[in-house]
Amino acid sequence: MTECIRWFVPLLLTAAAAAQTASPPFDLETAFAAAMPPREESRWTLIPWRHSLTDALAESKRTGKPIYLFVNDGDVESGRC
Repeated sequence: MTECIRWFVPLLLTAAAAAQTASPPFDLETAFAAAMPPREESRWTLIPWRHSLTDALAESKRTGKPIYLFVNDGDVESGRC
């Protein structure tokens, strides 16, 4: 019994001290904002991308601007191509 009390009391005191210094609740919005790249690294999202190659070709012929073809197999917002 004395051996049980010998390790239980320090454990109980440690748990009580940890409960008093608990971290604030997790905020998903703050974590998401911290994980996002800086604005200067996200400028490509301001480009008016076309979802249809046919539409892009028609606009290219009309405006005389070249086409940049970007193809991916995932979620563009994830940063993976």
